Amino acid sequence: MKKLYILIIVIFFISCKSTFVTNDNSNINTSANLYAFIGEKISVTEFNPNRKNKRIEIDSITGDTIRYVSFVMDLGFNNKYKVLKNVFNKIEGDTINFVAYNHYGRPGFENYKHVILYLSKDKKSGAFYHQKYQFDPVKKSKNGIWKGLKGQSIQKLFNKKKEGVLGARGIFD
Repeated sequence: MKKLYILIIVIFFISCKSTFVTNDNSNINTSANLYAFIGEKISVTEFNPNRKNKRIEIDSITGDTIRYVSFVMDLGFNNKYKVLKNVFNKIEGDTINFVAYNHYGRPGFENYKHVILYLSKDKKSGAFYHQKYQFDPVKKSKNGIWKGLKGQSIQKLFNKKKEGVLGARGIFD
């Protein structure tokens, strides 16, 4: 009888979906310049991306002064988010600052308290930049599991981006 109880308990645990978060490195791929995490908004502040848009050079042959002016057609935003859970690659620290550009106005992710954000890191400066327009709103279920607003798993949301727009952008070559 005791063996039957043990067998039932083992079958129960095997058939249950595990909700434990593991600390393995299965979602780490340093060859992909992508960091995905579940974040909680702290601040989203607009800035003028054209504030330093002028550059002056001297032509090496003629000695003439050349003035370059470039214009960014997007709005710029400095963002600060609390890192609640790493989804892909690891963001060190409990908060992150990153820059986002948006051609349509304010970024859509600021309308949600919790989102999966997709960032890339500039190799020279070490600054993080938002993968334009890419985010997934999420919520925590009663049993503590993060899900999309329509009940999708975090892994399903990430894989959709990976196989879709992020793959098309060449991030996973």
